[in-house]
Amino acid sequence: MANSKAHAERIKQELRQAGVSRFGLLRFAIRYLPNLIHTNEHIGGVVYGRYRESEGAPSWEEGLLVATNRRVLFVDHKPGFLKSDEMSYEVVSGIRSSRAGPFSAITLYSKIGDFTILFARNACVQKFVRYVEKRRLETSADGR
Repeated sequence: MANSKAHAERIKQELRQAGVSRFGLLRFAIRYLPNLIHTNEHIGGVVYGRYRESEGAPSWEEGLLVATNRRVLFVDHKPGFLKSDEMSYEVVSGIRSSRAGPFSAITLYSKIGDFTILFARNACVQKFVRYVEKRRLETSADGR
């Protein structure tokens, strides 16, 4: 886990390629990613938006899903708070997305739990879904 200026700039470039807006780059969780992404890891897809901590929970939290060439991360970072989960592509069992106007919703199904992001950017969701499906196929073809 590197935190050099060059590493942070590379992460920012990969985020922009994944469809993250300039406003999206200002989010706490996205700004924290250089601390979580390894130097030999590359981002292929990112979805950020709102999620509920649990059913019936009164508040909406901000979080993101990041698909790299090695793993999928769920991150919720605020000052003084970090929640993150990571999983390999072997435990991802499916993905569902829906679109309503300018926003999309996405659910990543896995053996460790389901991760739903609401009010996500359509462009990010499309790239994320394509990348995760591609990595799942590559992983299953490799027999890992």
